[in-house]
Amino acid sequence: MNNIMNILTYPWKVEFGSPRAFLIFSVIASLLYFGSRIAGLEEFTTFLSGTNPSHELSWRTACMLGEIHLFLHFTFILLVPISLITAGLIAIWNRRTSELQSK
Repeated sequence: MNNIMNILTYPWKVEFGSPRAFLIFSVIASLLYFGSRIAGLEEFTTFLSGTNPSHELSWRTACMLGEIHLFLHFTFILLVPISLITAGLIAIWNRRTSELQSK
């Protein structure tokens, strides 16, 4: 039980702005996006064209599900690559500065 709590609380203990924080953000955002794809939320984005996304759900609920998927989609498309590039650049910077300080 203690190991599960350590795994769940680990992302919140990482230093802000570190390469590990950017990697954890990328992994969490990717998992949420693929979860929405598996759940079929992309079907609800048809509200953008003015069509009813679902006949079983209310208009507001279907639009909210579509908005959630759009938010996760744009996060995955725009922020995840930027976060991965940033993590790599910070890691390279930290390695270079530590090499220069050790000389």
